[in-house]
Amino acid sequence: MNGSIGSVIPALLVLSAALLWWHSSVNALDRARSIARAFCQRQDWQFLDQTVSITSLRPRRAETGWILMRAYRFEFSPDGGSRCRGGVMLNGRRPVRIWADAPEGRLIEDGAPR
Repeated sequence: MNGSIGSVIPALLVLSAALLWWHSSVNALDRARSIARAFCQRQDWQFLDQTVSITSLRPRRAETGWILMRAYRFEFSPDGGSRCRGGVMLNGRRPVRIWADAPEGRLIEDGAPR
């Protein structure tokens, strides 16, 4: 009996950690999608929401401890026909930078979205 409980607890801990990681990743992707959508609306561009994907993930030291810095890419259409790229960088859940390679040149917004 003790042997089976001893192997169940570590398995539950690993499963819990995996579920928390998955939940955090899904929330961050939703946040990046929302930020990119609002950015495109401000520019009067068509946001292609199925194109949002993570490009990098790295730990970063913050005042409160370690936090994950995530970078995402997305695509948009400024004229309804062509496709252009943009990106969102999140420090935890806080947006650090959003950028877009627009036909007029690169557009960058630093800090929190308006």
